[in-house]
Amino acid sequence: MKILVKTIGFIGDNIFASSVAKKLKKKHGKDCVVDFKLSILAPFELIYNNPNIDNVYFGECDESNYDIVHQLYPINREKTPIEQFQLQCGIDKVDTTYEVFTAPAIDSLINQAFQPYRKNGNLLVAVQTNWEEKSFLFTEEEYETGIDVPNLGYGGKHRDISFIVSQLNSNENITLVPVGKPNGYNQTTAEVSTVSELSLTTSIIKECDYFIGSEGGLSNIAAGVGTKTIITGDFVHQLYGWNGVIEKNEEPKLGPKFYFPKFGHVTLNPYITDEEVVEEINKLLV
Repeated sequence: MKILVKTIGFIGDNIFASSVAKKLKKKHGKDCVVDFKLSILAPFELIYNNPNIDNVYFGECDESNYDIVHQLYPINREKTPIEQFQLQCGIDKVDTTYEVFTAPAIDSLINQAFQPYRKNGNLLVAVQTNWEEKSFLFTEEEYETGIDVPNLGYGGKHRDISFIVSQLNSNENITLVPVGKPNGYNQTTAEVSTVSELSLTTSIIKECDYFIGSEGGLSNIAAGVGTKTIITGDFVHQLYGWNGVIEKNEEPKLGPKFYFPKFGHVTLNPYITDEEVVEEINKLLV
């Protein structure tokens, strides 16, 4: 039997969708072929590395060669994306877990390169470089009032990530490692070079003890390689919370703490100040 899974969305959605491959092999037999056709180029190598996926395509793919074609479709935030994609592919016993597979050679190189930074037991902390554009700074009262400023949110401004990073840099027990693309990067226009770049970034995140930033592709990759995440909750709250811009959910099922609830991932209170973000992160980096 040959099965094709056609993904949708951005990097995180494709990573979540990869969780169905292992379950399809279990359902239809380990000898069945499970191929993926990606909606976005960047995670191609990460999906290709998955031992449960036989072939990966981006662009044209002859669907007439397949016995089953699963076209994934948009999700809501009442259940985790992982569970919803598994249900869309006819999986009965769903769960929230997924795994991101890296290249062993790159992992080994990164491990060697980072050894000098681990002197005296220092922690390596990956910091999302486009964290600021995926952050919003608002009080609980401003969120409840619900006057949204386009691109700036209910408080009319982004967090001062430069301030947060500079304060964290004063912590002598950690080494900050910038990861990801700059603010304004468009995933949908990624070129082929981005594939290997994301693979390298993923190995760097895997080598780190923590990832800090916002919910999104990189935080979901971090969770998938087993790196603990600390994310600010304002991005999810702004878009999908009980008074969100895109959806209104009492508790949107987004972020690593929902995907791996026993691993110790943390989502910070969305209403805290930048100074409080620094305090909370420093408490957690132990």
